[in-house]
Amino acid sequence: MQLSPSEITYLGTLFEKTGPLSPFVNNKSELTGSEARALEDKGVLKNGALTSEARALLSPLAAPERCARLVLQKPFCLLEKYTYLKEGRLTLAESDGSGLVFTALESDSTPVIDVLDDFCPRSSIKASDFTVTLPISQALVLLAALDLCRARTLSACLFSSQADLSFTYEDLAAYIDSKFANGLVKGVAGNLGAELPEKETVPSLAVFLEQKGIFVPAEQKGRFLLEPNYRLFASNFLIYDSLMLLQAYQQTGENKLAASLDLCFISGMHDMIIFSVCPEGLEMAAISGADLRLRMKETLDCPEFPV
Repeated sequence: MQLSPSEITYLGTLFEKTGPLSPFVNNKSELTGSEARALEDKGVLKNGALTSEARALLSPLAAPERCARLVLQKPFCLLEKYTYLKEGRLTLAESDGSGLVFTALESDSTPVIDVLDDFCPRSSIKASDFTVTLPISQALVLLAALDLCRARTLSACLFSSQADLSFTYEDLAAYIDSKFANGLVKGVAGNLGAELPEKETVPSLAVFLEQKGIFVPAEQKGRFLLEPNYRLFASNFLIYDSLMLLQAYQQTGENKLAASLDLCFISGMHDMIIFSVCPEGLEMAAISGADLRLRMKETLDCPEFPV
């Protein structure tokens, strides 16, 4: 069933109770006065009331217990999908550019994931292997080191030169201060709404990463290298071609919500990195396509998660 934003708004008035997760609440649009007639033409309404088929499909969306959102951004397309859970029933909503298309799912989100296979890697192999949880400020300094190594590797490829993957803490401070638009630092900070660390705080933040063994001393005094797993990742993850956002929401009380968020950058079949917001700050992990597929399904199935 395809509905325009104003039709969704109009239908919201037909339900006695709606919740904060409902698309009837979160897709508000100005009414034009033509909604009732358009919905009659679509078979959604009959004599001003919901048809039995429309009520069966749309009623679970009025006050869902949990919902999820997946956004996949690629150079040639933008996909946006939502799932809503009510009393064990899962409903899919897909953006088509002019509104939402609603479909009842039989059991879980597997059909949605199967469609997304055409856009995401499925391999169980990943080129590098690391998982680390850091305060957001330290995570951004680590990303600055990854970005510097990525940029130098790209430059070496272009000019047939040897890439110097060592850096000083001042190099990292200068990079963050430059606010480079296409790096992981800006991509993660921008999508998470995080502030970049001040330039003068970067060296002290980098010391914590050295103590954790993520930064290791290079041969030249005062210069550092990434630990080999991170260095391998930076050398392979040169240009990302996809960005995926996974969000899950659940109602925890009267108009109270809890949320989880994952952000994944994809660079080819075997190189991707995912960021998960957690109480300690930010979990970063190199993952495989199979790992991402599992994370996508776990999110779109709208499971209950710890608050």
